[in-house]
Order: sequence, then C-alpha cells, then structure tokens
Amino acid sequence: MKEKLKALLVQPILTGISYFIPIICMGGLLQSFGTILGGADVAEAAGTFAFYLYQGGSLTMNLVVPVLAAYISYSVCDRPGLAPGFLVGLLSIEYKIGFVGGIVGGLAVGYFCKLIKEKLPLSKDLASLLPMLIIPTLGGLFAVLFMDYILGPVLGGLQSYLSTLFAQMQSGSRVVFGMVLGALMGVDLGGPVTKIGTTVVNGLVADGILGPEGAKVCIGVTATLGIGISTIVSRRKYTAAQRATGKSAIILGCCQIAEGGLPILLADPLRVWPATIIGNMVTGAIAMYFNVQSPVMMGGLFAFPVMKNVWPGAVLSVVAGTLTTIVILALVRKNVPESEASPRKAEAAATQAKPAPAPVLTQTAAQPAAAACAAGEDDLDISIEFE
Repeated sequence: MKEKLKALLVQPILTGISYFIPIICMGGLLQSFGTILGGADVAEAAGTFAFYLYQGGSLTMNLVVPVLAAYISYSVCDRPGLAPGFLVGLLSIEYKIGFVGGIVGGLAVGYFCKLIKEKLPLSKDLASLLPMLIIPTLGGLFAVLFMDYILGPVLGGLQSYLSTLFAQMQSGSRVVFGMVLGALMGVDLGGPVTKIGTTVVNGLVADGILGPEGAKVCIGVTATLGIGISTIVSRRKYTAAQRATGKSAIILGCCQIAEGGLPILLADPLRVWPATIIGNMVTGAIAMYFNVQSPVMMGGLFAFPVMKNVWPGAVLSVVAGTLTTIVILALVRKNVPESEASPRKAEAAATQAKPAPAPVLTQTAAQPAAAACAAGEDDLDISIEFE
C-alpha cells in the first residue's frame, strides 16, 4: 500500500520538484543580486541595472508553479499532460493558491489525461491525434472547469477566511501575533498559507503600523537560511543534490526569498515542517517583542539598514530562529543512504566489488591442449585470455 501510494502521489510530486529547482535557483539569485546592488528599494528603482536583475528574477519566479504543475502532470501522463499542467499552474497563480494549487491541480489533470489516454475508444485514423490534439484539449477543458469551479473557489475562499481571522488577532498580544505569523510563513515558504499572513501585514503598513512588517522581514529570512546551513552542518541527512540546493538557499534566505527552501521542504514535509514552523515562531515572537519595524516589504538582511530596533531585536530574532531550525532538522531528519549522500563513493565501491573476470580458454588454445594431452606431454603451453 505504501509503495503504491508513493508511485501514485509522491513520485510525480518529486518529479515536479526536480524540474522547478533550476527555476527557483535562477530567479532567486537574480532577485538576490538585484537586491544586493540596489538595496531594499530596488523594485522602485526603474531603469537601473539592479532593477532589471530584480525584475528578471521576479518574472522567473512566476514560472515556478506552472513548471511544478506541468511536470507533475508529465510524470503521470507523459508529454500529453504538459500543456494542461501549465494551464493549471497559471490558474493557480491567478487564484493566488500557489504551489498547493499547482500540486493538487497537476495531479488531478495528469490522472485525467491518463484516463483519456487509456480508456477513450478511437479509430486508428483518430488515434494519431490523441497525444497532440485530443488529450491536451480535453485536459485543458478539465483544468479550466476544475480550477475555476472547484479548487480555486475552495482554496481561495479558505485563504480569505483565514486572512480575516488573522487580521483580527493583531489587536491582541504582539508576541502571539508574531508566533502565528511565523507559523503561517513556515508552512509553505511563500505559498498561499504564507500569503494569509503577509497580506494582512502588508495592509497594516498603509495604516502606519510597521512592527508586523519588521517581523515579516525577519521571518522571511529564517527558515530558508536555516535549511541552507543545515545542509552543510548535517551533511549526512541530505542527498548530494539537496546539499547543492542548500548552498543557493543560504543566499536566497539572506535576501528573504523563502522559496529557496521549497525543494527540501516538499521532498520531506513531515520532517521539515517542525523545523520551519517552530524556527519561524521563535523569530516572530522575538521580533514582535522588541518591536522591530520595517518601512519596506522585502530585502531580508539587506533591509536591516532602513529598519528600526535592528539591534538586538532583528539580529537576535534571526539568529535564534535560524539556530532553532538547524537543531530541529538535525534531530528529526534521518541519515540518507550512502549511495544518495555520495554518489561517487557508491560508484567506486560498486566498481571495486565487481568480481575479477574468470579466465576462459579460447578456441585456439583449447585445441593444442587437447592434442598435447593425447600425446602424453606434461608441459603444456596454454594461451589464456580474459573476457
């Protein structure tokens, strides 16, 4: 049962993750370089080189959900599922339901296309149109109906309700508010659950309330930075590919691009969630306690120069939350197999373990040997070759 569930759900999701990792790395690093060169206000510095870098990165990050959904569908139904999968991803962005919508929608449209591929009775003349025309068209129709009438309204309505509920909390304890904000941002690292908190916090800036925004900036750094450092500190708990992703996550985390931690989070959510949620809660509580304030919405560590109560509030909150994330990951995650942790060592060990080829007598050597035996000679000159 477990293996069947893994093949039906987990493997397609991991395939989608493997394809969107380069998108996140490229887009996130472009945004990071733009932020480093242009500062926290780079998004408003139109016409500058830093602005163009940041803009290119932002546009690239918009591809993350469509690519995720498309290649989840591709994993289920092969190439005919690509086009409907991309449409599902675009509709997820339109409804602001992020990668949750991309994953659910990608799986749904993928299996719908697979059902058509296997069950739709067609004549030989029409069968050639199945992968190029019929499946993509019917899959696109299903994607529109499913996203516009089922998934979009359900997840969108839930998100709106939770946003209203969260907004009502800001009149209570600041520390509790920071902890709840941190928990929301730790669930999906920039996805629709994160948007529940950030939408409310961004709206408070317009009213001149900058404390929650300061906490948001600090929280946006913590989880991804902690995941990135964890891949270095706890190397045996990550595959070689994940450790490579972790190096990018460190840079992206410093620039408040939380999506840099998504590949590792989505690959093992049950063991990563405790670290990202609790680590973010620690950061949010400390930042709100010290009333860290930020007039800008993005920038991460590079926004610190324009923020208030950076020392000790912002610095302490990020350090404490990041360390909490690293420690929990070290305790909760399991060591990966040696073959995944170090593919080169595994290949070398496999090569050494191969038995030496057995010697065989060639046809030319066997005939003289037989003749010598017949003649009663003891000293035989036998030619031996290795295959």
